[in-house]
Amino acid sequence: MQRRWANITLGIALALFLIALAFHRQFWAPYLESMALAGLAGGVADWYAVTALFRHPLGIKWLPHTSIISANRDRIVDAISTLVETELLSVSFIEANIEKLQIGRKIVEFLDKPLSPVAQQQITETLNQIMDFIPEDRIAAYLKSFSSKKIEDLQVSDYIVRFIKWLVQSENDRALFNFLARHVVDVLNSVEFTEDMENRLKDMLEKYTKTTTQKLVLGLLESLGTVDYKDLSVTVKTQLIDWLKSEKAFEQFELAIVRIMITVRDDHDLRLRIETAKNDLARHMPWDRAVNWLMTEVRTHLHDAQTWEGVGHFSHEIADVLRTYPEQQAQLENMIKRLTVSLLRRYHPVIGRLVRDNLNQMDEREWIDKLEWYVGRDLQWIRVNGAIVGGLVGLILAVLIHFF
Repeated sequence: MQRRWANITLGIALALFLIALAFHRQFWAPYLESMALAGLAGGVADWYAVTALFRHPLGIKWLPHTSIISANRDRIVDAISTLVETELLSVSFIEANIEKLQIGRKIVEFLDKPLSPVAQQQITETLNQIMDFIPEDRIAAYLKSFSSKKIEDLQVSDYIVRFIKWLVQSENDRALFNFLARHVVDVLNSVEFTEDMENRLKDMLEKYTKTTTQKLVLGLLESLGTVDYKDLSVTVKTQLIDWLKSEKAFEQFELAIVRIMITVRDDHDLRLRIETAKNDLARHMPWDRAVNWLMTEVRTHLHDAQTWEGVGHFSHEIADVLRTYPEQQAQLENMIKRLTVSLLRRYHPVIGRLVRDNLNQMDEREWIDKLEWYVGRDLQWIRVNGAIVGGLVGLILAVLIHFF
């Protein structure tokens, strides 16, 4: 559109010049002629200048200093990429804007908002597309190679000793004992265990009544109800539970794990068997099936409403924690900012390379067309202004010459 107006302006100047020639005997003809000639000179000069920036005027390639942008493409590309990298998106500029961000508050707001069904569908589709590109066989091979090398250097025996030592010294062994004791008590209180205990007590008594007299007495006691296997099993169970709740049970547990620690630390043969078992497990670990199972489970849970419900509850809990403890929110924000700045400083040169590579991928015509589209439209107004200003200057000069 701007080019059309520029051409129209040049055409008007030419038409005015022709009119001045046709009516050269009129008193106003010299003024119109001077104005038209100056407008033509300004318009043509500016047309040449604007055109020479992008291409050769009239296709004449031998004219000097034409098609300037094409001739200096490499310099312009370097200048643009350097400008973007070092000035427009400099490290200091991006760091300053990162510091202004209230990342912690944004995270809390995001976690508080429930994921809409549309967002869940988009996340599911995106993750499925990502998993479609994941080569399971290569991942399994990498995990097998990586784990084999790392596990060979890993002394599991030493870690077992350190773990038990830490348990005892930090008194976390009591928490472990209480955890195990609670589960044992749950098993002892189950109906299945009570029935099994009754049967085992009955079998044990029958096993140890070998003589006919003993069997006769046992049968008599059973018939009279003196021997009640259910009460006996409840008594045994109660005694076991009371023992588990006693300090003596914990002392025995602590003594047992200390003995395990000493044995693992000092028994060379046991340590060798542990390391051998570890290496065998690493070599025979079915990583291909493990990776396949993991991918299948992830795909399955992505389409499970309970999964997203759990994600929602978990995100709300994290938001509540961050809201309740502002210092943790500040720590999280600072960690994210430090990580972002670290990545920025490390990969900031990529910005310039991306700009440079993107510009270099364009062919000559596309390069010129894009620049002319974004910049050339405004340059066409230079032609319009050149013709108008030239015409006014020519008119003023004609008047001055005539009267002075």
